[in-house]
Amino acid sequence: MMKTNTVLINIPRVKTLDVGVSLCGIEVVIAVMTLIASIALSLLVCVLLNKVMASKSFKTNATANMCMTALTTIALYLCYGLSVELLQGIFLMFVLLYASWSDITSHTVEDYISVIILALGISGIPTLGIGSMLLGVGIVVLPQIIMALIPSCKPLGGADLKISAALAFLLGWQRGITAFIVGLLLAVIYMSIYNKIKGENKGEEKPFALVPFLSIAAMALFIFA
Repeated sequence: MMKTNTVLINIPRVKTLDVGVSLCGIEVVIAVMTLIASIALSLLVCVLLNKVMASKSFKTNATANMCMTALTTIALYLCYGLSVELLQGIFLMFVLLYASWSDITSHTVEDYISVIILALGISGIPTLGIGSMLLGVGIVVLPQIIMALIPSCKPLGGADLKISAALAFLLGWQRGITAFIVGLLLAVIYMSIYNKIKGENKGEEKPFALVPFLSIAAMALFIFA
């Protein structure tokens, strides 16, 4: 019988695991650096915005603005990463921040704020669809028009209505209507608690800022919904 000699060849193993871990580590470092850069740029813009609002004598709080800017930027980055939606969300945050303090200060908001929000919504047309966005505007605006025709009803103010419609366009009809309803509920709850603490007469009508509540609801739905 012939004996067959078996030759064993040692083939060195490629350390794919180590390479994978290294690449993963690099990606994490890049992501963290991008997040830090996003926060830094947002805070820089917030500082400039604070100066603009201070020059216009807005009732504002620079520290609160900085904290909200940092937290919102982190939430936007975690949800969208480095993307168009991140830039859109950051821009929307600053626009709504300015509008909110303007409403708190004088119960007025410039018309160009609504135009800016509408412009921001254009980038969402391929995703949401123009039909959904226009439907949201219609559902928000039409009831207010009907209420304006009824003497006993009091519709929203012009700035509130314009911003609500612009946000409905940007978010699409589902998120837009939800933001509108949630914003109104937050305002009602807050004013009820505020009036109870202050002991003010319920029959006495006083203007209050609705835009901050609409802004909170809109940003929450933009980020998480």
